[in-house]
Amino acid sequence: MLQNQSRHRRFGRARPDQQRQIVESITAAVRDQHSSDADVEALVLSAIAQQSGSLDTPDVLELRTQLDVAVDEQAPLRQQVQTVLAASASIMARWDRTGREA
Repeated sequence: MLQNQSRHRRFGRARPDQQRQIVESITAAVRDQHSSDADVEALVLSAIAQQSGSLDTPDVLELRTQLDVAVDEQAPLRQQVQTVLAASASIMARWDRTGREA
């Protein structure tokens, strides 16, 4: 699954100011590609992969299969992005813990 699990800590353990920057950056990337029928989860995962530079395609696909989040389509885009990011960070943190225990 993951080649180097510690590389994902950036999203899960960022300081509040870093988290805000990450959310704003990914929200801007998603906004550029967003349409009314867009899959926000897929756009967020794509943006995470592009910005991290360390997630490869199998990682993103695995993250997508494990992502179980209810995104409120009526919520502002920033809130939708935060919801997906929080769920993604939780999964990546679990990957980190599993990697340390192995």
